[in-house]
Amino acid sequence: MDYRAVKSQFRQTGKITLEDSRGQVFEWLSPGRYPTGASGIFLIHELYQLQALVGSFSEVALDIVEFSPDKVIFHSPPANGPKDGMNSTGLIKFALIKSPFWHRLLFELRETVVLQWVENTEEAPHSGEQPFPLQAKGSKAMELHADGKVKIINA
Repeated sequence: MDYRAVKSQFRQTGKITLEDSRGQVFEWLSPGRYPTGASGIFLIHELYQLQALVGSFSEVALDIVEFSPDKVIFHSPPANGPKDGMNSTGLIKFALIKSPFWHRLLFELRETVVLQWVENTEEAPHSGEQPFPLQAKGSKAMELHADGKVKIINA
């Protein structure tokens, strides 16, 4: 995959369609292009990006995010009250991506992106060389609060 081409397309359109090595197709959207009320997962590549999404976290909560596998989707209250992208319980979803291939792509884009799963696409997606760590169904999920309160969710 040509990281520069993907980065250029993302800067121009605010959206890229990707396919991983398992054939799973998904889109990454710029938060500015994220549709109001849509369900998506914020993808981050560094812990410092959490502050914009969920505010200050306790050291315990940060450690849970940092040391959990990148197959975990976290549900947390958003920073500064309600925010677009919340699920029905008033929480936003996010995941820290650590897989080297996908982490580098997120790092190249230099911003938090929103993941949305795509069923059918006519657009030719960019192909990734590795499986994407999250799955459309069956990913592990945790509810995590700034004070360190944790709840495992059956997803």
